[in-house]
Amino acid sequence: RSFISAVHSALEADHYSHTCTMKTVSAALFFALIGTAAAAESCPDELPGKVELNGAGLAFHYGILENDQALCGKLVSDTEVWVGFAAQPEGKKQMIDANAVIALPEANTVQQYTLTAKSAVGIVPTDSQTLTDTTVTQEDGTTVATFKQPLSDNGLTLTSNNVYLMAKGTSNNLGYHAGRGFVSLDFETNVISSSTGSTEAPLTTGSTEAPMTTGATESGTTPATEAPMTTGATESGTTPATEAPPTPTPPPSSASLQKIGSVLLGGSLLLIATLTI
Repeated sequence: RSFISAVHSALEADHYSHTCTMKTVSAALFFALIGTAAAAESCPDELPGKVELNGAGLAFHYGILENDQALCGKLVSDTEVWVGFAAQPEGKKQMIDANAVIALPEANTVQQYTLTAKSAVGIVPTDSQTLTDTTVTQEDGTTVATFKQPLSDNGLTLTSNNVYLMAKGTSNNLGYHAGRGFVSLDFETNVISSSTGSTEAPLTTGSTEAPMTTGATESGTTPATEAPMTTGATESGTTPATEAPPTPTPPPSSASLQKIGSVLLGGSLLLIATLTI
């Protein structure tokens, strides 16, 4: 009976160990996700850069989030229509094969597309939708669409050297554009510094001022100080002997449990053989 109780206790200890391990891993993953989410920055309302299509009533406000390495964009139209922004590699000044961002107000979507033809059937949603901070609103006859896009995105790296396109429709329904054109963006000048990157230098432990020594006199000499009392010390200064805390017994491994099972099985067979004899 004592042997069976020992096996039962060992199994309970092993189960407890695995449960604690799973809880520890879950907690670590949770805090890792929290840290990642906290590190991402949102685009500010005011963006430093701006380009316009002459006579089209369409402007693009933009800025580069330095820490996130992302493009913050805001398309503003003076009419209530769909609006779009697209990028091509350096020197490729054309619409076909461009990576586009199109805002559809009636569907309330701002999504990424690949332009495969100069018609609506050639506007194909990309498999990987990487935009964040997307909004599209219409008010007082205007349309405003915002988005945040990684600088390395869908096989294309966005830089100042890329060819960029802007377009707006004749209505909210995606179709032929009423105005379109190519623009240049300046990523080096229009940088949005991190909100945590304060211009003031943080306080460091290596201060130029020497820290005040506890117990220093006005003359600058330091009197002898009493040694701090050790926890548990008696008035005479001697420290009473204390018992060391018991060392927790580690739970048995899988191999140990297998050995216990083998011993238990062997004991059972021996008992059966004895009774038979």
